[in-house]
Amino acid sequence: MGRSRRLTTDDVEPDLPITPMLDMSFQLLAFFIMTFKPAPTEGQMAMTLPAEQGGGVSMSSPADDKPKKYIVRVDSTESGQIAKMSMSEEGSAAEKGEDLGTDPNTAYIPRIKALYDAEKKRIDAAKAAGREIPPPKLQLEIADKLLQAYVTQLIDGGVQAGFGDIAPVPIDKSKR
Repeated sequence: MGRSRRLTTDDVEPDLPITPMLDMSFQLLAFFIMTFKPAPTEGQMAMTLPAEQGGGVSMSSPADDKPKKYIVRVDSTESGQIAKMSMSEEGSAAEKGEDLGTDPNTAYIPRIKALYDAEKKRIDAAKAAGREIPPPKLQLEIADKLLQAYVTQLIDGGVQAGFGDIAPVPIDKSKR
């Protein structure tokens, strides 16, 4: 019997072009990153729970424990100066709000300082009663053409009054 020899062939490597696959992967990754829009977060339900000690604790309404939000609307002239300032409390009946004039130093800063002091007294009274009320918020609705110096002055005035949560936003709600 003769020895049979196996015929051997050269190893054949599969030809997989890796570079185009990597290019496509990075293009897909970039596309999904740039088009991702997360869903808005769910709202919170305002509710209060009884104190841990048990009976004898009166329940307050959740509306009393919500932080108050004050909205200051600042309109500007074509040159970027303050044309008009008005202030209202969120959810108040007065649509136009209280007129604050055009000078932040004469009406705006003293008025928000008085509002913050009144809110501080309400928060301290709630603490004494065993309730926790968050501090008030200040929203500055600012016209597009208002100069940055005025925006900075308005924010500084809010900080000096004691507000810790100040949100400058454009007046136009579609730009927010």
